[in-house]
Amino acid sequence: MSVVICPWCQSEILTEEGQEPEKYCPVCDNELGGYRTLRVALGEEDEPEEAMPESQIGISYDEEPDWDQDEELKRYEGKAENLLDYEEAVEKLLDGQETVPECPQCQEYMLHAGEMTVGSESFRPRTFPAAFGSEAVLSAPFAVQAYVCPSCFTMHYALAEEDRMAFARRLSDAKRRKERSR
Repeated sequence: MSVVICPWCQSEILTEEGQEPEKYCPVCDNELGGYRTLRVALGEEDEPEEAMPESQIGISYDEEPDWDQDEELKRYEGKAENLLDYEEAVEKLLDGQETVPECPQCQEYMLHAGEMTVGSESFRPRTFPAAFGSEAVLSAPFAVQAYVCPSCFTMHYALAEEDRMAFARRLSDAKRRKERSR
């Protein structure tokens, strides 16, 4: 009986003699095999270390692996390098932001993507007759800050700072007018 230890979740996966070893971890569904997997033989303590064939180990310790010949390793290294470059770029951009909101979807920090002006032709304001008469709560044109999550790519919008102040003034003025008219 041999045991494979998943390099991702550290689960022990038992393999019976004569049974085909698992290709994917039954716990975390990550790929097993090759340079990423360590196989440990269980059983008699007095077995020599060479008892396990090198094909099961994945790497021969006598010689250095030939990284240039393994296309899968090249693709993996390229993807890992691209991911690291992406993460570094995101960190650099986040460091330069004044406001860094959290993504409502995954709680990662969001990148400021830009500002958008909403005009009267594309915005229909909502009115609350009972509270404010026929006055709109928010009137166009106004600007919104657009944020994008670098992890799940969710978009989020927030009123620009000066329009936030105008929004607050509009609501407080409407409340005072309503109270005076009573």
